[in-house]
Amino acid sequence: HNHNNNNNNSNNNDNNYDHPLEDALSKLHERLNEENATSDYCTWFLRILTASQLKSHPDRYLPFLSADSTDSSFTSAAAATDRLGNDGTVDLSVFCAREVEPMGKECGMVQVAALAECLGARVVIEYVDG
Repeated sequence: HNHNNNNNNSNNNDNNYDHPLEDALSKLHERLNEENATSDYCTWFLRILTASQLKSHPDRYLPFLSADSTDSSFTSAAAATDRLGNDGTVDLSVFCAREVEPMGKECGMVQVAALAECLGARVVIEYVDG
């Protein structure tokens, strides 16, 4: 009878075994998803990295940003015109200051590509309708 209790305790210990990496990742996930907390600083930092990448490599990203873009970044003709430089191209500094760096702004494909390239990450974007 005592032998069976030991086996049950052994099984319970295996089920309750601490997984330090899983625990750490779980805690990190919680912290990064708290509003008005650590997550905001991380998000802002990633926005600054994205803006820096865009500004550091304008030839790489400018072709994808245009005043007649259907990107949500250019929601009105006035807003688009305000982002144009003297030569009719998008002013990356203004674009970053208004569309990349502020919290609460949606990001487009250009921003995703810039951040991924900055971090050396491979990103695959899939669209699901509905």
